[in-house]
Amino acid sequence: MNRVWVVTKHGSEAQQEDEREREHTEKTDGEIDATCLERRRTLATETFSNREGSGRRARRDRGSFQVSERDQELLGLIAEQYAVTLDQLASLISCTHRTARGLRDRWCNAGWTQSAKLAVNLPPFVWLTSRGSKVAQSPFRTWNPNQGLATHIEAVTNVRLLLERELHFGSWECERVIAQSFHAGHEARTHLPDGLLVCPQRIAIEVELNLKSRARLDEIIRDLGESYDQVWYFAAPRLLPILDEIASLARWQNVTVHRYPPLAAEIADSQTAG
Repeated sequence: MNRVWVVTKHGSEAQQEDEREREHTEKTDGEIDATCLERRRTLATETFSNREGSGRRARRDRGSFQVSERDQELLGLIAEQYAVTLDQLASLISCTHRTARGLRDRWCNAGWTQSAKLAVNLPPFVWLTSRGSKVAQSPFRTWNPNQGLATHIEAVTNVRLLLERELHFGSWECERVIAQSFHAGHEARTHLPDGLLVCPQRIAIEVELNLKSRARLDEIIRDLGESYDQVWYFAAPRLLPILDEIASLARWQNVTVHRYPPLAAEIADSQTAG
């Protein structure tokens, strides 16, 4: 009697097919899960980056930098002076250099300022970006870093901090404000001082670190002497003799020459004697 074997999908062959089907299902499910996860990640990224344009109201301070009154005041002063050094920033906030660096870094991360060394012998400078100018509500154009002017800018700010912040002699009006007071089409514009101290006299402040020609110094002192109540020169030691001589011959006899860097005690004593 011949036996007929009927092969069915049982045993090892059926088990292998079941395993293949299960692996295919698990792989497909895994791909779907991965695709869904990626879509969720993409959606989350798009939602975060487009939050401001979406109709959904997000928390105001999430992913943003809050602007304090101190931020606006300090950024406004930086705009007036073109830039300040990290040392000067520490002096302005009466804190350590570490705290000043932290504040500088926060501003840079917010896109309000940029910072770099502009002079070999000076600390890093901090100046405003266009975004920082908007935060400060500054009326001045954004300053483009100029290494040739860095030392002079630092010196003018040092004089301002001494006269206005340390000695409290009066309020400071920066060169950029003075320039705005002149009509744009005025052909005979006189020399602009580096700053103006109002106390209530109007004292023109001039910082001189490099030697100019005798004719140019005569012209500057004449213009400033005629335009302001007093003129205070802060000059490098090697320039003091020639400036003292020109000041002694000035028509209005209202020019005083101080050395730079200035000493608070000497400035205070000269005012008391005057």
